[in-house]
Amino acid sequence: MSNQESLAEKIYQISILQQNYVLQRFKELQLNSLQARSISYIFHHQGSMQRELAEYLGKKQATVTNILKGLEKRNVVYRKIPKNNERQKNIFLTTDGEQVAHQVSLIFKELDEKICNGLTQEEQDMFQLNLTKVETKFFEN
Repeated sequence: MSNQESLAEKIYQISILQQNYVLQRFKELQLNSLQARSISYIFHHQGSMQRELAEYLGKKQATVTNILKGLEKRNVVYRKIPKNNERQKNIFLTTDGEQVAHQVSLIFKELDEKICNGLTQEEQDMFQLNLTKVETKFFEN
């Protein structure tokens, strides 16, 4: 097995570990991945349109409508129709929703700490640089 193959496999294995960690933590908040990503997006883009959220998630409008309906039932988000455009709905977090958004953010902060634990600042900087280099290769022809 070549070095590149083993490196790719290691990255893949770590990715799965991260996903499992995050999904388990979301489950503790009674959220799935799409709900958590929606809450996080709305937190950073209060008043955004449902269409923008759909584009961010890469999902159809109908799927996002169902996600938001579920979050509305839990009193996490609310949708408001602006007076100047009755065809669009702007999305906001409730106070409860903001608390959930902070909990979601904390999950990623804790994950970051898990990844960085045991690495010096220099190693973290180099790791970040190398990951960025790898990432850019996916956007080249």
